Amino acid sequence: MSQAPIVEEFIELAKIDTFSRQERAIVDTVKAKLESLGCTVTEDDAASKIDGATAGNVFAVLDGGLEGSILFCAHLDRVQNGFGIRPQVEDGKLVSDGTTILAADDLSGVSAILDGLRRLKASGQKFPRIEVLFTVCEEIGLRGSFNFDASVLHSRFGYVLDSPGRIGRVLRSAMGKAQLFLEVTGEPAHAAYPERGKSALRAAVQVLSSIGDSRVDEETVINWSYFDCPSPCNTIPDHVLAKAFAMSRNNDKLAAYIQAFQEVSAAVAQTTGCKIEARAIVDYPAFHTPDSAAPVQLAKRVFDEMGIHMSVEDGAGGFDANLLSRAGIALVGLSTGYTANHTIKESLVIEDLIHSGEMVAKLALQYGA
Repeated sequence: MSQAPIVEEFIELAKIDTFSRQERAIVDTVKAKLESLGCTVTEDDAASKIDGATAGNVFAVLDGGLEGSILFCAHLDRVQNGFGIRPQVEDGKLVSDGTTILAADDLSGVSAILDGLRRLKASGQKFPRIEVLFTVCEEIGLRGSFNFDASVLHSRFGYVLDSPGRIGRVLRSAMGKAQLFLEVTGEPAHAAYPERGKSALRAAVQVLSSIGDSRVDEETVINWSYFDCPSPCNTIPDHVLAKAFAMSRNNDKLAAYIQAFQEVSAAVAQTTGCKIEARAIVDYPAFHTPDSAAPVQLAKRVFDEMGIHMSVEDGAGGFDANLLSRAGIALVGLSTGYTANHTIKESLVIEDLIHSGEMVAKLALQYGA
């Protein structure tokens, strides 16, 4: 049974074995597809800046004859367990055979953008400059968009098609993320003579119990998920490592937690005599696009025209919009119909996928209207 072209293209892309840092085959495939549509296509040098990467970000431009510019973005990589995908149709959805992921995150976004460009070409209508960015290494900390030179973009707003949920879901924000590293060095001693040592474990516990974790407030969560103290029970422990993710939709709150983490660590070091190193690496900032901004208002007009209910929500985990928005571009995330991403239960509503290609074309045409 034949499927809609966008569904066939999704299946084609899903069968290309790839994952983060190993995107060469799928990058070559989408570059050829974009060039066949008349796009000017370039691949940047992100691969040279990411350890082990085989390909860079793909940037394409399609001139539609009207003034203005709009950006569409999706990512080409997928999480592990994405080799040997065999997509199946089941009750109006695309699913895997139950042994792998489906890679609808984010090939549904890639397919929707390609389909939208074909619809634009077939319409015979003029449209603004379309900028397409297909990133690599998104699933390992947005490394592709981190190394993309956003100064090449003309667009001042756009859409990142990389969000779970039914079509019509719009993400106006996502959390920023920092990695926290705590290393405590004390002095060992026999457990029978604790006063002769300095317990790194006790100092680490003091730090973590003082700053708190889990749900800090409605915008901020902290997850201390790694704690290593390899000392035998008959010895005062002299070395502890701990790691965490700190995430917030408020950049000031994220910075405040990092500062508190470092200040508490310094105070505990002074009272315990242990050496404490408290480091933080901010992977990406939070972003927030107001409901009044152009991408939200344009999406509303398009969804109204399509008869699709629009829901504007705040997101959790970060995606490419977090980093691209640093260039002053107003961005939102758009859902394309997938759920349970990163698992073998991942599924994609076929009707939503088809409508997603239509959505891309209408966003460009409505922009130029």
